[in-house]
Amino acid sequence: MNLIKLLFEFIFKLLAHIYIFLSELIIAILIYTREGKHNFNNLKTFKVGNIDFEKKTVTLDSYDHQYIVCGNPSANESETLIMMGGIPTDSSESMIWMAEELSKKNASLKILILHLPFYENHSEITPRENGALFNSITLPFLREISNEEEKIDPKFSHFNQAKIVALMLKKLNISKAHFIGHDRGVVVFEHLMIENESLFLSFSRGAQVWDYYENEWSKLAPNMCVGPPHRFFTSPWQIKLLFNIITFFGFPLAIRSEGFLKKCRNLKKGTQLYDRNTHLTYKANFTTKKFLEKFRQTMLQTDSLTEIKNRKNLPEQVKIMQYQGEDEFKLSSRNILVSDQPYFGKYNLFRNEIHDLYPDCVSQDLSKCQNQYLETKENYKKVELIPNARMSFFALIPDSAHFNVIENPKGCASAVFDFIQECNLKNI
Repeated sequence: MNLIKLLFEFIFKLLAHIYIFLSELIIAILIYTREGKHNFNNLKTFKVGNIDFEKKTVTLDSYDHQYIVCGNPSANESETLIMMGGIPTDSSESMIWMAEELSKKNASLKILILHLPFYENHSEITPRENGALFNSITLPFLREISNEEEKIDPKFSHFNQAKIVALMLKKLNISKAHFIGHDRGVVVFEHLMIENESLFLSFSRGAQVWDYYENEWSKLAPNMCVGPPHRFFTSPWQIKLLFNIITFFGFPLAIRSEGFLKKCRNLKKGTQLYDRNTHLTYKANFTTKKFLEKFRQTMLQTDSLTEIKNRKNLPEQVKIMQYQGEDEFKLSSRNILVSDQPYFGKYNLFRNEIHDLYPDCVSQDLSKCQNQYLETKENYKKVELIPNARMSFFALIPDSAHFNVIENPKGCASAVFDFIQECNLKNI
């Protein structure tokens, strides 16, 4: 790489840091004015709607692992739900609204929202092993940077996080439950299922690629993302920059559903939708450097292809469903693709599971929509599975994309609740 490009890269990075600093200053003010004292992140007990939530910890090897609980403490195993969210939003907070909707459907449920292990504020990074598994890609010239000499902290791998989850559940005397994951929480639960099949009565997975991926697709990022661009996430400043400009400028892609954004216009402070918009738009763009360094540790130890290969080890006996944002790869009003998880067409990540709703399309073309494969349910749409599909249920959640548990928690809860009910009937 010549000196001119290296100089330009240095200037680009410097300007990016200045932009991030100024942007976060504004975002901090907006978060304070939007939330004020009503920030349940700082509360041990709180309400969402009429549902009471409580923050608790499980201590393992002198480390306090956080989780949030709501509902009936005496629930039987078929009414016990274990949830886990992902990043860059808070992995606990992002699932609270969906948990509330599930509790409203059945007051007998007990729901535990597990924090992504070791992503708690009090955890520390202690790198001790040489050799990260993956290199980084840096902006603006998409230069590959070797991480061969980087030290990693193994506790941030999804495999080891799953081990912690197994120990937490054992200490909480939970031997069977229904599991609900979103984003990184999906991958942790997949590792858990492979090693602890007997724990799972069912598994609901949201906004995460499945078992089909072409290696060339990773080279489309960041202009177009098919699945999460892991290699860009190994630099904290790049995560902040990319997520910021995607959120606020819709460039080079959009991340929020326009249906969700339309609902968020002219909202009154204190409403649930107002708070969900604060979480996704502002708090997700106000992550600490320490948090992103932990994320970097995770990204140095996984990528989409590794995760896809691991899914071949999932036990056949456990019923699995997918709840997916319906607006994935929909064109925005500015002609920009929304999000990164297409379920149809040229970049179909689920071609081994469901009928193609937009054959040969890159973006959604309503004139080509195969509506005969869609069944409208209450608050979501169910997609017809193809013969020999591994999954048992596939739901599209309206007015949502990747962050469907925040954009439309009611739709997600309706789909997952129906799936769990089906599983419970079959297990009788």
